[in-house]
Amino acid sequence: MAIRKFRKQMKVITVIITVAFIVSSLALYVMNHITYSSTKNYALKINGNKIKIEDVLRSKNMISNNFKNEIDEDIVGTLALDQVIENELVQEMADSLKIKISSKDINNEYNNLESNFKDKEQFKRMLTAQGYTKASLKKELERSMKSIKLKETIGGNISVTDEEIEEFYEENKFTMLQGLSLEESKEQIRGYLKEEKAGELYQKEITKLKEKMVITDVDPQFTNYLEKTKVEKEGITFTNVDYNKIYITFISNGVPKDKALEETDRFIDTQIKILKKAEEYQVKLEEGLPISLQVKEAYDGIYNAIEKKITPTQEELNSYFEKNRARYDIQPSADAYISFVKIEPSDLDKANSEKKAKEILVTVTPENFASIAKEKSDYPSSANGGELGWFTKEQMVSEFSEAAFKGEAGKIYPEVVNTVFGSHIIYVQEKDGDKVKASHILVKNEISQETIANKLKEVQEQAEKISNGELTFGDLPLDKYLNTNLFNGITDQGYIPGLGYKENLTNEIYKAPLNKVVAKNLDGEIFLFQKVNEIKPRKVDLSEVKENVERDYKAQKATEKIQEVLK
Repeated sequence: MAIRKFRKQMKVITVIITVAFIVSSLALYVMNHITYSSTKNYALKINGNKIKIEDVLRSKNMISNNFKNEIDEDIVGTLALDQVIENELVQEMADSLKIKISSKDINNEYNNLESNFKDKEQFKRMLTAQGYTKASLKKELERSMKSIKLKETIGGNISVTDEEIEEFYEENKFTMLQGLSLEESKEQIRGYLKEEKAGELYQKEITKLKEKMVITDVDPQFTNYLEKTKVEKEGITFTNVDYNKIYITFISNGVPKDKALEETDRFIDTQIKILKKAEEYQVKLEEGLPISLQVKEAYDGIYNAIEKKITPTQEELNSYFEKNRARYDIQPSADAYISFVKIEPSDLDKANSEKKAKEILVTVTPENFASIAKEKSDYPSSANGGELGWFTKEQMVSEFSEAAFKGEAGKIYPEVVNTVFGSHIIYVQEKDGDKVKASHILVKNEISQETIANKLKEVQEQAEKISNGELTFGDLPLDKYLNTNLFNGITDQGYIPGLGYKENLTNEIYKAPLNKVVAKNLDGEIFLFQKVNEIKPRKVDLSEVKENVERDYKAQKATEKIQEVLK
């Protein structure tokens, strides 16, 4: 967005908190809903602890916003209440493990959050709009931090054996671990397996707590949102929560609502078949697993039973290898430290924008404003004559708001107004109390070639310091060097994992000598990078990859067999 106030990326690192500051009208809906739809201030009790109504409604609003209000209210409500219940159970688990967060850490996180707002009064208004006080937000921060610390605690108690690491490496050394030795990838694999195990253990513990929890005193408006049986076939049960989680997965992948319901029903039927077939293959499932993990264990058990019986001939392996040779040939890739350099308009750039805006200002009138805006404004609203519609003071950057509310209705504001976006000419159309209706013409702060050249020189100096060992990429200031990181598996086709396709940049990375620190201007964007590893393409013989080919062959045949037995 342009002159409307944008929210900076949250600086909160140690905590991920679900606080979304959205428009006040939505908050008013929430508060009215609380006031007029309930005679008490809590939705229900879990093990005797009250769950606030606003917590459930806030969760509903966030889910609705994430899915652009495309999901039916009952589905949103079910998922929201389940989320709130899980959050409460997580707190109970954290308390049972005596996990505590210091007041200092909570205050630091609160201050980090507050620092994202230029105006502290605006921050307070946003808190009020979302139904928070300073104390209740700090409590929410504490809960979120405890949740994260709980997951870390669970993960810290998990061990991964060398045998598990070696097995994972053998299964993936020609795909995701291509070109890496076992020793080079050992810690990466260990971390991945620990995270996977921790996630499963976390789900198991939550499921156990759900089975034991006691829910009482439910407010009638939330009764339909409680978890209950949705599908029951052949002795296997899926709750409305299970069903809705599968449904929104299809919605998230762009499947239309009606089609998503069909796909959800079909998917659940398949999962039931997997669980029933597991009985035939004598797969024993751990008790107390959530349904998703039951299906995973069942499928893995069936797969392993089938895979053990497959013994390919040499001829079959030769044929499979030739058909899939591209999968095993070593493909080129590179690893590089990359930093995206932020380029700000210079004072001269800003002065040039202001000069152009002043030249336009002397030509505009209320009568010709729309036509000139269409021709000369650099803002998307130029298409409709610069119209911004009605807005409050808080919705615009301060310099723009101050001028718009100071100006006379029906007149052009007599001066050019400078903001971070450029120079504005404002036509104040109407005023109504705390709202103004206005149009504007924006002359952006265009970054000149001279500014880019000066910035490149500055970055080249940083490159020399990194080369000399005076700095590392990690020492680069975060406000000027963005997304600084080590990116692995950069392809020669222009793809950088985690960033997407950047063909110009990847071409330069591949051309650069190994370990040379390079500063480069690519079409007005400046990058700082250092290639630290490169894998050259190479064709392999079957003898080099026979074990992996055999594994892939057996995997394909086992998958085909499972598809047959599930028909």
